[in-house]
Amino acid sequence: MKNSVVEFLLKERGRAFKTKELARALRIPKQGEAYNMLKTVLRQLLEAGKVRRLSGSRWSATANEVNGRTNERSVDDTVLVGALKQLHRKWYVEPDGKNTEGDIAVNQRDLNGASDGDKVVVRLLPRTRRSDVYRGVVAEVLGRSGLVHVEMAALARRYGLSLDFPKDVSDEAHAISSRVTPADMAGRLDLRDVECFTIDPADAKDFDDAVSLREIDGGYELGVHISDVSHYVPEGGALDKEALRRGTSVYLVDGVIPMLPERLSNHICSLQEGRDRLTFSVIIQISPRGALKDFSVRKSVIRSQRRFSYEEVQAILDGSDGVHAETLRLMERVALILMRKRFREGSVDFNLPEVSFVFDDRGVVTDIVPKARLMSMRVIEEFMLLANRAVAQGVSEMRPNKPFVYRVHDVPDPEKVHELLEFMRHLGIKVQLDPTSSRSFQQMIEQIRGKPEEGVVQDVTIRSMAKAVYHERNIGHFGLGFRQYTHFTSPIRRYPDLIVHRLCAKYFGETGGGATMSATKVADIARQSSIRERLAVEVERESVRIKQVEYMKHHEGDEFEGIISGVTSFGLFVALIPTLVEGLIHVRDLTDDYYRFDKLKRQLLGERTGRRYRLGDTIRVLVARVDMVNRGIDFLPVVHKRERDADDDDSYTRVRGSSRPNRRSTDSGRVSGKSGHSPKSEKSGARDASTGDGAASGTRGGLQKRTASGKRKGGRRRG
Repeated sequence: MKNSVVEFLLKERGRAFKTKELARALRIPKQGEAYNMLKTVLRQLLEAGKVRRLSGSRWSATANEVNGRTNERSVDDTVLVGALKQLHRKWYVEPDGKNTEGDIAVNQRDLNGASDGDKVVVRLLPRTRRSDVYRGVVAEVLGRSGLVHVEMAALARRYGLSLDFPKDVSDEAHAISSRVTPADMAGRLDLRDVECFTIDPADAKDFDDAVSLREIDGGYELGVHISDVSHYVPEGGALDKEALRRGTSVYLVDGVIPMLPERLSNHICSLQEGRDRLTFSVIIQISPRGALKDFSVRKSVIRSQRRFSYEEVQAILDGSDGVHAETLRLMERVALILMRKRFREGSVDFNLPEVSFVFDDRGVVTDIVPKARLMSMRVIEEFMLLANRAVAQGVSEMRPNKPFVYRVHDVPDPEKVHELLEFMRHLGIKVQLDPTSSRSFQQMIEQIRGKPEEGVVQDVTIRSMAKAVYHERNIGHFGLGFRQYTHFTSPIRRYPDLIVHRLCAKYFGETGGGATMSATKVADIARQSSIRERLAVEVERESVRIKQVEYMKHHEGDEFEGIISGVTSFGLFVALIPTLVEGLIHVRDLTDDYYRFDKLKRQLLGERTGRRYRLGDTIRVLVARVDMVNRGIDFLPVVHKRERDADDDDSYTRVRGSSRPNRRSTDSGRVSGKSGHSPKSEKSGARDASTGDGAASGTRGGLQKRTASGKRKGGRRRG
């Protein structure tokens, strides 16, 4: 059993599981001798240093165990970030985040100049057998807790992220010539005279995809031209090793922590207007009805004729004059054909609202505004989807036994689908869902489109689905309804795309094969990429929350309309309209009645009045308290506040057994980037309801939305 537990936690490294969750995953009954044995095994592994126990009695593999199995560098679990506090004459650090074992005791002589309330980096000291107390020394003082720039710095340090690159990586990047020479172009398809251009956010700098389209006999020829990063990042070099370690670029609300140095990402590999650039092109023949007739994958060289923003393209699609207008309108027609065909065949189209941050010159959030879902974004989304699908289809059919990195999305858990159906039945919605058919989910989404329940049903549906991951074995992509899918279109910011490029060069090259990566290495890369993606999503979510709290601090005492986005035994989560900032109404502040939690119907029900608070209900709230340090936002229901003020009644009502939640878990609403400094766009369009691919990842709140091709919508990142 020990080996089974360790292997499972290594496979899911980066995640933590309660004992019951481990038992379910290992198919161990939750009662009886086997379950007791599991608990004994976990204690033994803890003593041996192979697993660690986190807050909430959750278990994960230790960094040492992970590194010993994978030879990868990961976040150092002997260093933590948190707030330094003093209690009487004792000093301790309260670590940020939930994945920590408890407070860290610090001797006064080890404070390194830190004061009560500072945000610090603390290095753990070896534990003694005589004590269960964690002890440490302050290694660095970041600043005062609660200040936005300090919290952002602490966030990056906590996850081991850095804007700076090791010297050998920087040296390798600076040694790369920015000129495209005849030797570089040798053997490549010369597409420099082809009409192609990039379409990105107005503030983007890393242009990793360009598109071309023309009508041909029997349909259309689409060209998707992706920056050939693999030409500049050779396998096994310093750049390659660092890119693998980082796994992905991490997009904070106010900036980016890139996977590759800026010299590559924003210059040499960026498909800038009027410059020769090395690319990997997918040339696709499409029928008039949107079927993929044929395609080729070729190394190429292009010269982008125009750098468009989404807004510029949208203006042309809406009727304005402009260069390449005829081609852009043809692209719109073809994208609509592809999109309608995809939905008919089972792609699930979640249409959830998104917002952007607006900043002043000092980087302070001044507003949070709704984001439009432009057709110009959908155009690129559809083209990237088709290119990713074509590459995966080509490899699986032409090289079926060769190692490859697929983007997969498993079918939903039947138990969760049953819970979803029960919830919808209580809403009075009658639908039929087949857990093995994405088409049935799309039909359900179409059935509730435009109804008051649309938002809440989509949200609950997303939570019922699995998460997309990278895997060496193709199981298809449920959310998109694709039998084969991969990520090919963003090698500047995603390591698996870079690997897919290398493998495609071998499989589709003139030699038709040759030496390639081992299946074991590809599997390790897929697993590492999934772990780094999950970490990036968590960091992005927390950066969003920091900026939301900063914005709401200026609105304490203000009233807003909101939608109940979560119902628990301890209260109601409410997402404000239209900012989608989420806060909590504690059940003790529902003073007009004694409320019971109905988990099945996802509601709080008043015993005396019969008043119900249900998921999706609208409610007016007052911003009662904003905690910059713990990132918590407390709301009061306006009607109950007024009643309390009128009656001067300080009595509180609680649900039996409820407790005040950890404010750190009060996540934000869905946000996708910001205006001015936002993450690069992921085009709108299909969403696959999974981390890194879809509009949401199955986790309530705090998500920066991503579209199915892996692009970020309306911000700096895409591809």
